[in-house]
Amino acid sequence: MSGFLNRRAWLAPIVLLTTSACFATRSDMRILQTDLQASRAEMNAGLAESAARAEANRRHLDSMLIGIGRGLALVTDSVRSVQAVTMRLRGDVREDLTTIRTQLITVEQLVGASTRRIQELRAALEADATERAAPIITPTDSSRLPVAGAAPAGPGPAQFYQMGQDQLRRGSWGSARGAFHELLTQFPSSDLVVDALFGIGQSFENDGQGASADSVYALVVERFPKSERAPTALYKRATALRVTGQVAAAQALYKVIVEQYPRSDAAVLAEGFLGTRKP
Repeated sequence: MSGFLNRRAWLAPIVLLTTSACFATRSDMRILQTDLQASRAEMNAGLAESAARAEANRRHLDSMLIGIGRGLALVTDSVRSVQAVTMRLRGDVREDLTTIRTQLITVEQLVGASTRRIQELRAALEADATERAAPIITPTDSSRLPVAGAAPAGPGPAQFYQMGQDQLRRGSWGSARGAFHELLTQFPSSDLVVDALFGIGQSFENDGQGASADSVYALVVERFPKSERAPTALYKRATALRVTGQVAAAQALYKVIVEQYPRSDAAVLAEGFLGTRKP
């Protein structure tokens, strides 16, 4: 019995220590749980704050994107408006240029018709004057006989020019050149020389002889630079070059027309090809 009591006395401190350790562990667990709950609360608060900031940033970004989209829409509308105005202006310019060209062609036709009528009248007057100047010869009037070697009365420059124009209208290019050549040969000082020379160029052009036509048109400009035929001759040369693909050479001649003959009809047409005409 005494031994048993001794063993209990010896075990009591150990039991006490064990019990105290258990109590200490439970207290620490409660503290740890409290700390964990506080950490979780703090973490949740931080996550909520981060989520709030992210939502605010998202809304701000959405607002900025909406503003940028509206700005782009305005810019796009402005660009479309400018494009529409530009296209409309281009259409107006092309329409105006077409109208001017049509009017010029009409004017040229009217001027050509008037010129032809004037030449016809001049030719008729020359023919009438030639008939009146021819002497009436009778068998008994030997003093009225023509002198040997004297040049017989013939057509005048207007008549030759009219013959050439008539042949051009008929499509007889060689006959037209022959009539114009007679004018140049017999009446080199006539005011119709430049017109006859231009007519020879036209006959070559219509006959498909482009090189010869170009040479004659160049001669018109060289010999008669101040005549009304000069800018037209230059324009015909430039057009022939443009049609054959020699754009640079054609542009150079168009520029000469605009610079040296700014008041001519050919200059208006040349400006259209140069792109310098102002609307």
